[in-house]
Amino acid sequence: MRVVPSVLESVTVHAEGALCTRALVLSPENGRLPGQVRVDGLPLALRTGSLRARVVEGPSGLLVRDLKPTFDVRLPPESELPAEQHSLEAAEATLSAVHSRLERVRAEIQALRDLTPTWPAQRKGHPPREAPLTAMLSLTGFVDAELAQLQAQELDLARQHRDATNELELRRRRVQELSSARSVDRARLFRAALLTLSGPIAADRDARLLLEYAVAGARWVPTYDLRLPRTLEEGTLRMRAAVIQRTGEDWTGVRLSVSTASLERRAEVPELKSLRIGRSQPPPARSGWREPAPGLEELFAGYDTLHGALPQAGLLKQAPMAPPYEEEPLPEADEDGYEEQEVSKEMSTFGGAPGGAPSVSRPPPPPAPMAAPKSSGAFLGGVRPSVPRRSETGAIPEQAPSRSAPRGGGGMERMRSKKRAVMAESVEVAPIKDLLGSDDDDAGAVDELSGAASLEPADSLFDYDSLTLASAASAEQRGRLRPRPALVSQAMLSFTSVNVRVEVVRLEAQAFTVAESIHTVAPPTWAVPPRESARHFDARFDAEAVADVPSDGAWHTVPMLTVPLELKAEYVCVPSVEPRVFRTVRMDNASPHPLLAGPVDVTLGDEFLMTSPLPTLGPGETQRLGLGVEEALQVARNTRFEEATGGMFGNSTVLTHHVTVDVANHLSRPANIVISERVGAVPESQKDLKVEEAEVVPPWQKPTPLPGEAAVEGERVWRVSVPAGEKRSMKATWVVKLPASKMLNGGNRRT
Repeated sequence: MRVVPSVLESVTVHAEGALCTRALVLSPENGRLPGQVRVDGLPLALRTGSLRARVVEGPSGLLVRDLKPTFDVRLPPESELPAEQHSLEAAEATLSAVHSRLERVRAEIQALRDLTPTWPAQRKGHPPREAPLTAMLSLTGFVDAELAQLQAQELDLARQHRDATNELELRRRRVQELSSARSVDRARLFRAALLTLSGPIAADRDARLLLEYAVAGARWVPTYDLRLPRTLEEGTLRMRAAVIQRTGEDWTGVRLSVSTASLERRAEVPELKSLRIGRSQPPPARSGWREPAPGLEELFAGYDTLHGALPQAGLLKQAPMAPPYEEEPLPEADEDGYEEQEVSKEMSTFGGAPGGAPSVSRPPPPPAPMAAPKSSGAFLGGVRPSVPRRSETGAIPEQAPSRSAPRGGGGMERMRSKKRAVMAESVEVAPIKDLLGSDDDDAGAVDELSGAASLEPADSLFDYDSLTLASAASAEQRGRLRPRPALVSQAMLSFTSVNVRVEVVRLEAQAFTVAESIHTVAPPTWAVPPRESARHFDARFDAEAVADVPSDGAWHTVPMLTVPLELKAEYVCVPSVEPRVFRTVRMDNASPHPLLAGPVDVTLGDEFLMTSPLPTLGPGETQRLGLGVEEALQVARNTRFEEATGGMFGNSTVLTHHVTVDVANHLSRPANIVISERVGAVPESQKDLKVEEAEVVPPWQKPTPLPGEAAVEGERVWRVSVPAGEKRSMKATWVVKLPASKMLNGGNRRT
């Protein structure tokens, strides 16, 4: 098998996860292309069900017939290990050596401190002995001198131990900051793909193939860069993508794309079935499915003969009223010399494995039939099940043992015959209707003779990579494919080596855990996940140049594309709330791409201005982006209020409000200013309350809110253009009339 190198060409980052595409080139040897190739070096966080391969260049008719995932274990040489790993191992060795020396010096200090003079025991009837002062002074001097030397060594080793501990912590942090693609393990585990080709293998030119796979551990959020001149017109908006990935491989020089679609969502083209007028016809057979070969059950005749009287292949179930098996009392010795001890000995090994493996004396109950899916009649074989013939009593007939058997064997044959009879009585044939379920729709279908054969297999039965052949010991499913449990692959590894199984499972689980750790990293300020801001559409954005994104679990900014926008500068002021004027830019999205919500970095001229949140802007929509306060524009608002009585009999109150707004432009260019005011709004329940606009110079109008902006009841706006270095004044008068017996909530003065 040829191992072919591959190059990562393109990556599409979805809302969660990424779709990677690798390219490999097959060169013919001796005029022939290899029939099977292997692609190594795939990330461990690869989703095996997402592997796809196709031929894009090569001889006509060359196809990828089969594609299987597997593992690849590499033992890299010392030269391929990162320098950070060598530094970490050296720091660990240094710390271990210093720690050993420090512990040895501390043990010597403790031993010296235990060297103290002891007084001899006083003997009864004898005077006390004279103390050996010279020896005691010599011991004390020796201990002091040695302690001083050892304590100096202890201080020096403690300092070295502290420095070695800090160095080890630093090296560990450096290793943690490495890209996950640069593994520091001595044995590296990768994924691999086995490709089987079919077609014209004989060729005189190269063939180019593409291998696609999905990986976990990748995210992206949109960001923007808005560059405006001082006039706030004809700016440039560039879309960027903040990408974070920890997939286990570095993306170097790849064509990067980002998408708002979910990688887990199924997007298959629906199969439209034709409607025909005429006689009913059976549906055409689905491609890839074949009925079981005839004579399937005869293949296991030798197995049944070797392993005892297994029930013939058929669909069996436990009888609901079958009595439990109870062992009969052992018979007395017969005329052939059959003894009780001999029966007990053979009973202990009855039903055991070859070689005398121990087993229980009670026969196991027959296995329950495996429930079949509703629409998977072909899973049952597509034919009517073969049923073993039974006697009138319902038991499967067995040939009775001969009484003339040799001594020591006849008793065993009789016991086996009794056990077989009991086991046969505890099972009966299950109808197909019971296996398919008790639904009314299924019950009516299986009553027909060919009902089971007309059922359509489930979609999961066409995924041959997840199917397995049942064991020959299973009389119900042997010789047929069935879905394999999720943990079977791990159990199969245990048959080879327990250590390999544990390491593979651990490393694969660790790779997925590391990949999912990116969800704990906080996104940039004002960033919004694309699935939350994409509304009801999905979009894909392609980068204009190749990009590099290392697998280090940190955010990396990648420039994507330049968005054509129509910009219009506006200055907004609400003098009744805030007398300052704010800069805004009206953005009209004239591109076919939607602009998702995210932070936008605004640069005014050559100076960075601020970072603002940008709402979602669909194609053809308009939004207003705030850019802060403009100090060169000044606004002054003055109000005057008059209250008088009106009506023929003075039974009403007239409230007159006068508002004057002055605007001064100190910029070197004209400024278009939007000034907002608000008049009283009359609720429908107050029929005796009226608000009339008396005099407004220049005229104002009711504003139309932009998408995403809330409408304000009673709002009025002036749109004026103030030349550079000039002033403008706006005046407005409105009157509120209400009965004299009433008063406005909060006071009659409303300005």
